[in-house]
Amino acid sequence: MTSEEKIRQIHNYIINNTSYDTLKTNNINDETYKSNTAYGVLIQGYGICSGYSDTIAIFLNKLDIENYKISNDSHIWNLVYLNGIWVHLDATWDDPISEFNANRDTYFLISYDELTKLNDNTHYFDKTIYKEAY
Repeated sequence: MTSEEKIRQIHNYIINNTSYDTLKTNNINDETYKSNTAYGVLIQGYGICSGYSDTIAIFLNKLDIENYKISNDSHIWNLVYLNGIWVHLDATWDDPISEFNANRDTYFLISYDELTKLNDNTHYFDKTIYKEAY
């Protein structure tokens, strides 16, 4: 398998086996699941953006694929170095949490230009910190 195919398998496994933890987002102090960690995603089956991104990072690190987590005050996702370029990966936003979110790869290994064209108001970041991201 190519690196991209491996990443696709990881991405698909996570979004197919994880439910977005609405309890955590509706009540910041809810401790029903450890959804902000890889444990919540992999063991309990519930995640929020930090859990999704931590899980992706663990697998990418194991595969020796260079990556960072990009964060702002409301969201976190992964930046992946693949085929000589940096691309964005957001498994949280690709998780089909409803029938209205059926496109499962909108945020799969996309360029900064593609990310900004989506104009979703959550993928902003400090360009002085994440220079590789654009």
